[in-house]
Amino acid sequence: MQTRFFRILFVAVIILPIAVVTTSSQERGGRIAPPSALTCDRSDVTLYDGKVLTYRRRKGSTFLRVRTSFDTTEVLTLHHRGTDDPAGFFLLNGEPFGKSDWPKIERRKGVLRPGMQANVWVCRGNPAIQPLVDWQYRGQEAGAGGTKPMQIIKTQNERAGKTK
Repeated sequence: MQTRFFRILFVAVIILPIAVVTTSSQERGGRIAPPSALTCDRSDVTLYDGKVLTYRRRKGSTFLRVRTSFDTTEVLTLHHRGTDDPAGFFLLNGEPFGKSDWPKIERRKGVLRPGMQANVWVCRGNPAIQPLVDWQYRGQEAGAGGTKPMQIIKTQNERAGKTK
């Protein structure tokens, strides 16, 4: 009888909370994998995910200020000498950024659509490696004053139908 009581207690106190934490973590999508285009060591990667508050695209550089999901404000500058085109450092929903994608993130050249969200991948251990900005475009609602809450991008395995 006492052994059965301890088994029930063990399940209630140890196993059940683990199952709840695991389920809620999976519902949020878990940890986001960095894009394969990012060339720095994975242990040196930091993710700033959140709303882009400031965006200035000029010849030679693009400045971003991001309010992250961890309630911090982060700033970064992308350097692209001799051009006002930072597209080589951009992704759109995890895919390569193309010329036809500019209207999805900008109202007009150099003016970001209101409420744009981004995942910004930064190599802390090697500042010579430029950050990658993965814009989180949700369709027409992005241009109408905001975006839906950030969706976690599925890993390549999940896209291929493989499960963990």
